[in-house]
Amino acid sequence: MSRVAMLGMGHLEQCLLIENRSDPHPWGKMNWLRSLRDDHCLGWWEGDELLAISCYTLVLDDVSLLNIVVDKSSRGQGVGRRLLCEGLEWMQQFGGARCLLEVRLSNTVARNLYTQLGFAEDGIRKNYYPLGDGFENAVLMSADLPLAE
Repeated sequence: MSRVAMLGMGHLEQCLLIENRSDPHPWGKMNWLRSLRDDHCLGWWEGDELLAISCYTLVLDDVSLLNIVVDKSSRGQGVGRRLLCEGLEWMQQFGGARCLLEVRLSNTVARNLYTQLGFAEDGIRKNYYPLGDGFENAVLMSADLPLAE
């Protein structure tokens, strides 16, 4: 059975495991410690297995998607879409009216998903994401909440 639940410090090792096997440029342990302590982190569970994570912060009525990662074994099944939509519904309960995010220029799968959900491209943040041999630009995107699922 699928469920979405808040994550806390006790989930650090699971977050690191999913991030490290699913992202070539993962968040480090300190990023996860801070986010699990200070932000709104949600997990997508199938039974006892954590399959995806999304983290958000809220400033006034702006929600920022800080990170979303889906375990490699669960990609292409709609898990990321469902977790993002549920996470943003959650953030609306705290007063979120708009979502802002950055996404790698090369991440066409994520960019297509965000566009399908009603996000618009607002600009480019140059040299934002680290690469093994340099940096990659980020595409800035935003959408009013609720999303047009």
